[in-house]
Amino acid sequence: MPQENEELLRGGIVAAGAVLKERKLVSGFAGNVSCRLGAEAILITPRGTDKGRLTTSDIVYCRFDGTPPQEASIEVGVHLATYRRCPEARAIIHAHPFSVLRLDQRGGLRGLVAAGVDQELLPRIDVLPPMPAGSEQLASACASALMRAPLAVLAGHGVIAIGRHLREALARVELVERLAKDVLAAEGSGATR
Repeated sequence: MPQENEELLRGGIVAAGAVLKERKLVSGFAGNVSCRLGAEAILITPRGTDKGRLTTSDIVYCRFDGTPPQEASIEVGVHLATYRRCPEARAIIHAHPFSVLRLDQRGGLRGLVAAGVDQELLPRIDVLPPMPAGSEQLASACASALMRAPLAVLAGHGVIAIGRHLREALARVELVERLAKDVLAAEGSGATR
């Protein structure tokens, strides 16, 4: 892949991180973003960084056929497994949207799945049980879920979305957060109880 495309993808990851932070879809050092870079590698956010303060040089290059660099996100295994099993995925965003997390804490994820989805952007939402962050178990479960649905809610751990590009993955994260707000509002009014 030409060098300018890698730089564009690095810039896209930085911009996506800034949007996630600005829209409060991540807090602290949570979340991660990646893009497929050709057939042999991905670019991913580094471990333990504020997604709103990234630079293009912070983004980590990671080959499919090697040991991921130590500085790569703790969830690099989730990203690699998903790209291997979902060839149409070109971008992945893992976020911690507040309303989704709040709904999860209240045991309302079924309401989120049933809330009605956008048939094109988000035709299905999968929900996964709690699993240890950075584990092979989580990587395998996420990859399987994302083969069935473009977004999965990770109980106690936020959401993960794939897309043909970063804009699409981000739009899916934003849509599920809006749906979660709607479900919470309906619960507050007694409409779904």
